[in-house]
Order: sequence, then C-alpha cells, then structure tokens
Amino acid sequence: MDSDELADRFDRLARSTLRRVTAYCLRRTDESAAHDAVSEVYAVAWRRRRQLPDDDHQALLWLLGVARNVLANQARSQRRWLRLLRRAAERAVAAPVFDTGVADLDAALAELSEGDREVLRLAYWDDLSHDDIADHLGITPGAVATRLHRARQRLRPHLTALDHAPHDSEGKLAHARR
Repeated sequence: MDSDELADRFDRLARSTLRRVTAYCLRRTDESAAHDAVSEVYAVAWRRRRQLPDDDHQALLWLLGVARNVLANQARSQRRWLRLLRRAAERAVAAPVFDTGVADLDAALAELSEGDREVLRLAYWDDLSHDDIADHLGITPGAVATRLHRARQRLRPHLTALDHAPHDSEGKLAHARR
C-alpha cells in the first residue's frame, strides 16, 4: 500500500473503532486519563500503521492491546509519581531548606543537556526499559545504555558539588548569604 492508501485506511479504522477504544479506556480509568490514553493509542497506531492487521476485527483487537499497554504505562507512571511525591514529602521534612529554593536534584539536572535530562527521565521517572527508550528516541538499545551511562557520569559531579557545598549552622548554603 502506498502512503495515501495507508492514511485512508487508518482514517477509516480510527473512525470505526474510536467509540469502542474510548469505552474500553473509560471502563478502566477516569475520564481525563482515558482520553489521554485514547490519544496515545491512535498515535501508536499511526506510527505503526504499516503493522496494523488487514482485517478490521483483528485491527480492533490490536488497538485494544495497545490501549491495555498504554493504560498500564499510565498506571505505572501514576504509581511512580505518587512514590516520588511521598519521598519528596519525607525529604522535605528532614532536608535543610536552601536560600536558592532549588532541590539538589533539580539543580544538578539543570546543569545537564536536554538530551541527558530526557534519557534520565525516561529511565528513572518513566521507568522505561532500554528497548522502550530506544523505540521512543529512535535509537538502538545499545545507544540507550551508552547515553544513560554518560548522562549518569555527567550528573554525578553536579550532585557531589551540591552535596559538598559549604553550609552554615542552619543548613543553608553559606555562599547564598554573601
């Protein structure tokens, strides 16, 4: 099929399956998350339109499988986000407040390139596998491993520098008062 035929087929398929995919998602999550999931399902389907089954029923089943994976990813992301918030809340009580108002990790990440921040976020915030990151970035899993290693290496000195920065008796950065 040429690209116009693929686009037309995708359009027909999306129109015929949208209601069922939306209902599937709505039965499994709240309305806002369901609409986000449906959008992601059709984005995945568009990117992989050459892999869509020819039979419309099989294509619907394929879309529902994608929806299941998207919803699972959303749930994992939500759980990670809640864990991160809990850890941040626990740390906020115990950690000193700096005059800069910036958390150590945020400050260290800000020193990195956008590419380094992205690969670290995908791996540690989004908890994606090397294969998933590779698919997302359009690179090989080996390149993901290399980029992650290098990004961690570049992040380490920034965290160490912040950890060893001089603090006064109140736990504030000494240089922030000058």
